[in-house]
Amino acid sequence: MLETMRVTRLGNGIQVLSVARPEAEGVQVAIYARVGSRNETEALNGASHFIEHMLFKGTPTRTAKQISQAVEGQGGVLNAYTDRDATCYYARVPYDKADLALEVLGDFFYNAAFDPKELERERRVIAEEIRMYDDHPDYVAMDRLAAQLWSGHPLGRPIGGTEQGVLEMPRADLLAYRKANYAPSRTVFAFFGRVEHEACVAKVARLAGRLRDPKALREPEPFTRAIPLDPFSLTRRDIQQTQLAFGWRVPGFEDPKARTTLALLSGLLGESMMSRLFQSIRERRGLCYSVSSDLSSYVDCGALIVTAGCHPDKALGCAKAILAEIRRLIERPVGAAELRRTRDYQCGRFRLRMDSSPASWAANRLLFGLDTDAEASLAATRAVTAEDLRAAAEAFLRPDALAMTVVAPSKAKHGAAEWASVMNY
Repeated sequence: MLETMRVTRLGNGIQVLSVARPEAEGVQVAIYARVGSRNETEALNGASHFIEHMLFKGTPTRTAKQISQAVEGQGGVLNAYTDRDATCYYARVPYDKADLALEVLGDFFYNAAFDPKELERERRVIAEEIRMYDDHPDYVAMDRLAAQLWSGHPLGRPIGGTEQGVLEMPRADLLAYRKANYAPSRTVFAFFGRVEHEACVAKVARLAGRLRDPKALREPEPFTRAIPLDPFSLTRRDIQQTQLAFGWRVPGFEDPKARTTLALLSGLLGESMMSRLFQSIRERRGLCYSVSSDLSSYVDCGALIVTAGCHPDKALGCAKAILAEIRRLIERPVGAAELRRTRDYQCGRFRLRMDSSPASWAANRLLFGLDTDAEASLAATRAVTAEDLRAAAEAFLRPDALAMTVVAPSKAKHGAAEWASVMNY
C-alpha cells in the first residue's frame, strides 16, 4: 500500500516524505506545520488561521494574484487549512509542474510579506468568514461542544478566533507568534505522484535546509484529565431545526489500542448508511435527516462525537434514541456479523484513502511522531474484538463523561431542564 513511501530527515529537522506513483498524471505537493489553534494564547486566538490567510496575500516577488495564477493557470489547485494542532498548505498540479508548485508554496510559506494594507483588508475578510460560520447552526453546535469538552483549554477555543479578536490582533503579535511557533522540526514536506525521492529531498534542502528552529520554540499547552468538562449548553437562534451534538472525551494517539477500538466504534455508530444510528434514528424512526458520528484525535486526547439535526418537536426524542444506542453498546457486545461488516468497512475506507491521498495520511503521522506502517494499522483494526468495543464504550461513553450541546429555534418548547434530564442514560 505504501511500498513506495520514503522519508528523509534533513539536518535541521525538516522531514521530506514522498509516495511515488509513476503512472500518475498529477503531483500533490504539501507543506505541513505542527502549529494550530492549540498553540495559541487566549489573546492570540485565531492567529494560526490569520497567518494561513496572510501567506496567500503576497511575497516580495509575487502578488496575491500572481500566487494563485502560477498554480491555477496550469489547471492546478492551491489551498490550505488550519486545524487545532496543524496547518497545511497544498497544491495539486500536472506532474511536469511539480517544481513550480514547490517554488510557489515555499515562497509564500517562508517569504510572506504581511503587508500592512493587505493585513487590514484580510481582517475584514476573516471577520466575514466567522460571521458566515456563525450563520450555520451545525458549526455553532460544534464550536459550543468543543468549548464544553475542552473547557478552559486552547483546544476549546474556535479555530478561527473571534470577530473582535481578529479585528484587533496586532500585526507585530502575529509575526512574533509565527516566529515562535513555525520551525523546521515541526515541518513535513510531502510529495505524491510522479516524483523521485532524491530529487524532492534536494529541492527542499535548497529551499529550506539552512533554516533553524527558533531558540524559544513555544510548546502547546498539554491536556490533562483534571481540566473540567462543561456538561451542557443550550443556545437559541432564529432557525428551523434543532442541532444536537454529543461528545465524550476519549484517548487520542497516546493510546494506540484504545484509539483503534474507538475508531471502529465510531464506524459502527454513525459513519455510513449501514451504521446503527442511521438505521435506527433515521430509517426506522424517521426522527431526522442527518445523523452521524466521528472520532477527533490529538496527541494527548480525543473526542468521540455524534451529531444530528431534526425538527424541534422531535429533538428530545431523537436525543433519547441516540443515547439509548450508546447504552446498548455498553450493555451488549456486538454480534459477529456486525463486527465483521464494521471491520471490513473500516479497512476498506482506509485502503481507499491510501489510494487517493497516502501522503496526507503519512505526513500527518510523521508530524506527530506516529508510526506510518499502514499494514500494521489494518492488522490492529482486524484484531479488535466485540468485547474490546463493549469495554471501550463502558470505559469512555459514560453519562458522567458526556458533553451535550443543543442549538434550538428561539421558540422551541423544550427548556434546559428537560434537555439535561436525557443525559442520564
